[in-house]
Amino acid sequence: MHPGSLKNMEWMVEKLAPYLEKENDILDVGGGGKLERSYKDIWTKYTKDYYVADIVNAPSVTHFMEHRYYIPAENETFDVVVSGQCLEHVANPFKMFDEMCRVLKTSGIIVIIVPSAGPRHDVKDHWRFMDDAFEGIVEDSKYEIKVIEDYIDTFHSGDQRSGKWRDHIFVGQKL
Repeated sequence: MHPGSLKNMEWMVEKLAPYLEKENDILDVGGGGKLERSYKDIWTKYTKDYYVADIVNAPSVTHFMEHRYYIPAENETFDVVVSGQCLEHVANPFKMFDEMCRVLKTSGIIVIIVPSAGPRHDVKDHWRFMDDAFEGIVEDSKYEIKVIEDYIDTFHSGDQRSGKWRDHIFVGQKL
C-alpha cells in the first residue's frame, strides 16, 4: 500500500471524528492476504474490535471470504467498513460495494480508497475509478447511502510514489 493511501485514511479518520464518538467494530475489506495491508493502526483511537475480510487466508484475516462476493458475517454487524486499494482488483465493484453495505450497520460509515489512475499493478487489476464512479455505484446500490466525501486526491498526499495513483476517496453513511 502506498504512503498516500495511508495519509488519505488518516485524514478521513480525523474528518470523521464527529461520527465516531464511541469505540467501533471495524471491518477492513481486502486488508489481509500476503501483504497484510490493513489500516488498523490508523483507526486505534476509535476501535473496539478490528476485523479483516479477504479472499486470501492469512494470519490477520478474521473473515475469510471463501466466495469472493460474500463476507461471512451477519447483516448489520459493523459500525465502520473500510477498504483501500482493493476494489480495483474486484471484477464487479458494484456487487462488492453492496456486500460491504450489507454488513454495515444502519448509520454506519463506509470508507473506500481506490486509484483513479496508474499502471497495472497485479494479475487482476480491473478498474480505475474516475470522479463520478461512486456516484454511479451509490445510485445502483440497493442500500441508501448518504455521501459524506467523494473526491480524487490531486495533492497526492505529498509523495511522488502516491501521485501516480491519484487516489479516489469515498466516504458514505448507510441510512
